[in-house]
Amino acid sequence: MKRRNVLPVFLAVVIFTTPALSVYAAEGPGQAQKPLPEGITTEQWSQLNDQTIKFDELSNLVRYFNPDVQNMADSLNINVENVEYVHDNLRKYIKDLEDDAKEVKDSGGTSTPEGMEQYMTLVGTVKVLKSNAETAQKSIKKLKQSNSTINFNITQMSRQYENIADQVMIGYNNASANRALLQKVVELSNAAYEAQELGLKIGTATQTDVLSAKKELLSAQSSLMNLDNTIDGLRRSLGLLTGYSSESIPAIEGLPELDLQTLSSIDLQADTAKAIGNNYDLINMRRANSNKTTTGMENKQASVSEGEQNVAVTMQSLYQNVKQAKTAYEATLTSYEKAGLDNGKAERSFQMGMLSKITYLQSQMAFLQAEGAKQSAYSELYQAYTTYQWAVKGIISDSQK
Repeated sequence: MKRRNVLPVFLAVVIFTTPALSVYAAEGPGQAQKPLPEGITTEQWSQLNDQTIKFDELSNLVRYFNPDVQNMADSLNINVENVEYVHDNLRKYIKDLEDDAKEVKDSGGTSTPEGMEQYMTLVGTVKVLKSNAETAQKSIKKLKQSNSTINFNITQMSRQYENIADQVMIGYNNASANRALLQKVVELSNAAYEAQELGLKIGTATQTDVLSAKKELLSAQSSLMNLDNTIDGLRRSLGLLTGYSSESIPAIEGLPELDLQTLSSIDLQADTAKAIGNNYDLINMRRANSNKTTTGMENKQASVSEGEQNVAVTMQSLYQNVKQAKTAYEATLTSYEKAGLDNGKAERSFQMGMLSKITYLQSQMAFLQAEGAKQSAYSELYQAYTTYQWAVKGIISDSQK
């Protein structure tokens, strides 16, 4: 009879019951050849790795490149691989032990008390290991389910980071849109300063006038520098959220164009029902243990009911924010159109020598102010709408509750 070493069986059980540890090194977009994720086409994967951050790609960039999300996902994969390893080894040992038992029986070994004891031990061990193998198989199936606790946690973490990335990209675009205005303020302040210096030479301005103009120029330059620092900080934050290293400088595209008609046809009632069903806090409440007591179940139901009411109230508030932001944005469109016409007239007058440089720059600044107001209003509208949509998906920040 062949003798089997039972030590690997116990090693497999130890692997099965020991938490997996992993060391994760982040690999950002375009930095390494990762396997193509399931459900992602080659074209989509190529676009995710093209060193350009697009708003409609934030979800996948966070899901497949954010270090924290990847760390959790890798831990899940290691857990699944560990359990699959245990299951495969258990099946192998079961087969070996069944062969041993069959050999004992076929050779007539069960005719003696010692042989029968050995046979029954082998059969009993096979029975226990088969039960363990079935448990491992169930664990594998459960871990791979999309609604498993681990996958649920990965999805929740990913969506929370996606929400943050959305807000950062909106802030980045808003700050970038205002940069042109501040540049024009610096240009105008510099022109005013030069005019005062010239005035001082010809006796039409005082030293106080020059110092005042210089102070305004320095203030404008300082504001521009602070804005540049803000833009750079937002760019770096967005890069880190989407898996880029701090040294990487990916291009960041503008915000997509919203369909105002779509905003006008929002179905608050239907969206509220979805938000209540998708809300992660409520899902955790529903999954919480009630201790199977009447009091526990009543308290659990009361908490869930209160949570659902709070979500409904929040959805109503977010819906009103979208409506107000839409109205404000539409108002800026009218002002922007008028400012564009006025700036066109000033441009023609300046070309004909009918306007001074300062007056012309003032006209340009007025146009840029209108343009900046439009861009800011659009960013606020986009933020209001995405915040509403995230609530529908189940993500509501504490500040919105």
